[in-house]
Amino acid sequence: MNMKKMGKLVLSALSVLGLAACAVGSADQAEEVLGESQDALVTCNGTVVGGFFGSDTLKDAITAAIATWGGGNLTYLGTGSGNGEKCLEGSGPVTCGGVTYCNGTKDQAIAPMSRDFDGTCQTGEKSNRIGLDAIAIWSDKAADQSATGATSTAVADAFCGTGLDVNGKRNGTGCTVDTWTEFTSGSTNPSADLVRYRRDDASGTTEVFKEKNNCSAFCPAPALPSVRTGGVNIVVEDLVAGPRLSTDAAGTSSLVANPPTANAPCLQTDSATVCIGKLAGASANVIGYAGLGAKIASGTYENKALVIDGVAPTEANIRALITSPSTAYKYARFLYLNEGNGTLDAFEEDFRDWALGRAPGGNSTTARQFEDKLFQNGFIRCKDPLAPGYAPLACGPGKC
Repeated sequence: MNMKKMGKLVLSALSVLGLAACAVGSADQAEEVLGESQDALVTCNGTVVGGFFGSDTLKDAITAAIATWGGGNLTYLGTGSGNGEKCLEGSGPVTCGGVTYCNGTKDQAIAPMSRDFDGTCQTGEKSNRIGLDAIAIWSDKAADQSATGATSTAVADAFCGTGLDVNGKRNGTGCTVDTWTEFTSGSTNPSADLVRYRRDDASGTTEVFKEKNNCSAFCPAPALPSVRTGGVNIVVEDLVAGPRLSTDAAGTSSLVANPPTANAPCLQTDSATVCIGKLAGASANVIGYAGLGAKIASGTYENKALVIDGVAPTEANIRALITSPSTAYKYARFLYLNEGNGTLDAFEEDFRDWALGRAPGGNSTTARQFEDKLFQNGFIRCKDPLAPGYAPLACGPGKC
């Protein structure tokens, strides 16, 4: 490591210690420290230091990649691509451990995201595509309630309603798809209530889902966490309680129980993505949308992804997004490790270089290690390693 980076790492360690000491103070104190040193990153609950926000879908993969990199003090918090982008741009508040970050300060300079930047690219921002994913519509594998006739129109009807706004987008009205017979053909229990779960509005998965289904708003959520039919339940990240419903009080969760139950199958350590996968695998009547990281391959909560418009979310059908978009699985998408234009923390810089294969801290071997971690967590490589001309992370350019 060169002397410049060594100095930055020492500064980063001192900044983290200083911020940890202030964590029990006011939000203004924390923001003041972050404003003085971009090397501080996030201190959450007085214990998580070196924290940064981004896609919840990528939480397990990025955590595994950080462990493989092993180069410093970084903790991936997830909580949603929208929060990651806010912290890249300093464009809005993100709360962690009772402290507000990113409201007018660029508190991180890289963010894993399950979508590209929103809106116009700012000078210095860079979209780095790192792989492929798909938004799957998950259901219970054992019960096989999903039947055979699921369509993207039915999915949009179930989550966003049939009413349209002035721009012709589904606006969360006309929400009459409440039973399985109204959702799809061939159901094993057509009169059963359809129980729906979605990610919250900070999620890049939600933004992509809305775009691909021509939605501006969702059908309303049920008013109480004890009643989950008749609306679309919202699963949010809570860094204290774990995944919870939007109707649960902050710091509490009706989705987490010890021991787990069908209504509360999730662990405090689960991401919202994994929790939706478990909810789908715990009940014959549930559907929920989430990334491929929601796959539960065995055990009590084994789930399966619905075939939509006759196309399954297989590796080939997802990779077709690059070669033949018109034939690809409806909800295929790219994944990103995006860069903002703020000052890089020393550990952020080293991790970015390792992950993207940039000198001086990375190369094609480290980029392959990063891609392997994504693949091991259920995501799709943009190019098959056995194909001619393979290179890791060969996904083409993003918008910025």
